[in-house]
Amino acid sequence: MNERNLVSPFALSGKRELHTLVENRRAYTLNHCELNIYETYQRSELVPLTFDDLVITSMLRGKKVMHLFDKPGFDYLPGETVIVPPNVTMTIDFPEASELNPSQCTALAINHHEIKSTLDFLNENYPRADDVWKLNYQQFHFFNNHELAQLINKLISISTGDVLTKDVLANLTLKELLIRIMQMQNLHVVQDNMQQLSTGNRFAYILQYIKNHLTEKLNIDALSQMAYMSKASFFRAFKHEMGISPVDYIIKERIQFAKQLLHNPYCSIADACFKAGFNNQHYFSRAFRKIAGTTPSFYKAGIVREMN
Repeated sequence: MNERNLVSPFALSGKRELHTLVENRRAYTLNHCELNIYETYQRSELVPLTFDDLVITSMLRGKKVMHLFDKPGFDYLPGETVIVPPNVTMTIDFPEASELNPSQCTALAINHHEIKSTLDFLNENYPRADDVWKLNYQQFHFFNNHELAQLINKLISISTGDVLTKDVLANLTLKELLIRIMQMQNLHVVQDNMQQLSTGNRFAYILQYIKNHLTEKLNIDALSQMAYMSKASFFRAFKHEMGISPVDYIIKERIQFAKQLLHNPYCSIADACFKAGFNNQHYFSRAFRKIAGTTPSFYKAGIVREMN
């Protein structure tokens, strides 16, 4: 299971500031985007919401059930982000919202010209190896990684602040946010379609190889040779496409596998460490804490409590 990195909740509106109990809106308008903060204080169903521009929404508090693209409704929780194309209607349920447990989310609407100029700049100056830079609306719902959560926090701070240069700062942060989202989407597409893509996409082949040999010693020199690239070029291109270095990707995948192993009551922390491909328990514990946000022993204890 992937980790959700939370975006910091925004201060709730005072009672006198509320215009409605369902999707009460505060808006902060900048040159290239508009940050909207929505709060709901009562249970509601099938509430429609549409924007003229691309919108990046992130949950801060509570729970929604989102209906989008004629697909089955899905739970939408803090630590998650959804991107929605222009003029596409989201239909939202609020099954748990109340005065004591309001839902809160951001909706960042981004000007079409800003998105186009960012994509044009990337495709002209930093072309991808196997495709072009583009937003993928098939990958519209994902868990925030650390970088994405930090960027959303930064945009909220800039948009709601009173710094004279806020438009410039927001514009730079928007570009980085779009890049991070596309890198996450690229990684998800390759991970989800490794076998189909492995013959025509060098990184899909590499990710498939890593998956098949995760518990063995993985040599970056050998991986770069498989991609027919120098080690330096391989490192640079992998991070450029996926938003993560090949070393960090391997560590992250090994930690995810170790977490699966720890669900076995007969698997010790040492067993999980070595079976997941680590050869040093101290390093394993540090990597586990960095990625999972807790130590292996606390994680294991939480699993035991759930089972009891």
